Amino acid sequence: MNRLLFITWDGPQTSYLTGLFLPILTSLAKSGHSPHVVQFTWGADEKVTEAMRTCEAQGVPYRMVRVRRFGGGLGPLLTAVVGSRVIRRAVMDWKIDVLMPRSLMPALAVLCMGPMRGLRIVFDADGFAADERADFQGLSRRSMTYLVLKWVERRMVRFAGSVMVRTKTAADILQTDSGMDAAKFFVATNGRDPIAYAGERPSRPNNSLRLCYAGSIGAQYLPDQMLELSREIRDAVPETTLNLFSGDTQNALEALERVGLADASWIALRQVPPEDIPAELKSCDLAFALRKKCYSTQGVAPIKIGEYLMAGLPIIGSAGVGEVGPLIDAGVMFPFEGDVAAAREWVIEKFIPSKAQLSHEARIVGREMFGIDRSVCSYEAAIRFAASTQSR
Repeated sequence: MNRLLFITWDGPQTSYLTGLFLPILTSLAKSGHSPHVVQFTWGADEKVTEAMRTCEAQGVPYRMVRVRRFGGGLGPLLTAVVGSRVIRRAVMDWKIDVLMPRSLMPALAVLCMGPMRGLRIVFDADGFAADERADFQGLSRRSMTYLVLKWVERRMVRFAGSVMVRTKTAADILQTDSGMDAAKFFVATNGRDPIAYAGERPSRPNNSLRLCYAGSIGAQYLPDQMLELSREIRDAVPETTLNLFSGDTQNALEALERVGLADASWIALRQVPPEDIPAELKSCDLAFALRKKCYSTQGVAPIKIGEYLMAGLPIIGSAGVGEVGPLIDAGVMFPFEGDVAAAREWVIEKFIPSKAQLSHEARIVGREMFGIDRSVCSYEAAIRFAASTQSR
């Protein structure tokens, strides 16, 4: 048995810990591992209490570190340094064998701890966090913040016994940059439990179409193109509706205003609790997963893609963002490259006539590629590799 300490850094608007990672950790527990959690967050007290209760209800001990948010990057940097003491104490109190820092700030906290005898490291790189900030938040690649974050990335990749990534391209980039053996890199999916998405889907006539989108709504998700394409589809299929399942209300309203759809009665914007997402998605027909392509998106695998597919929703999405080649080959994803007319034609001529069959095929592909069992296997392989290399 390995005693695992999963270390994560989450904003108040996300539910990644309880919605995505906790089910994977509890599945690892069924394989004999003992998971524990340290969460860095600046969420409200009630959010922290909810996370703690959810973890402990699943038998996963939980501790929190409050992120200090002042002085630009200074507050988070100090939080990581001070948080290293919390991690060290958790290691001793819980007799941890394996540290699993997710992304760069937890990695920095682990590096600040210094060496501890017998402790193995599995680094979940989870994309290119520094480059995402450069691509989408205006961080200069010449800034001290960017340079420090890239140093942390390279240092942790070399220091860890194994590294988890979300795409094969990310593994290749990190392996080339670090000069490490390619064998230490593992592609881990953002797996979901298919049981939550099982059950019958509502049947509707072909002249009724429910489009949907789930997740944050920022410029990188191309909301204007999604809305314009939705309008084009509705022009061809008048009974079309669009559901936006998002807590990112301000960005959503601004996007609707920009494209002239602020008062559109056929568009609904709602924040949905994570546990209700499967049922909401199953009530729809077709989903959007657009994303602006740039350097950092080579390392991301949108969580929503697996959720859509297991709910039986084919996708209009961006090729080259995540491991979506097999989805395009299977016909359950249309690769949108900005050609609205081509996408509308696919919906009318390909999707609508084969709606039931494509929904069935989407579920099959979703279970095969994004089921939680596949994620657990990747985590276990990374843990075993780290144990074999760092015990030598």
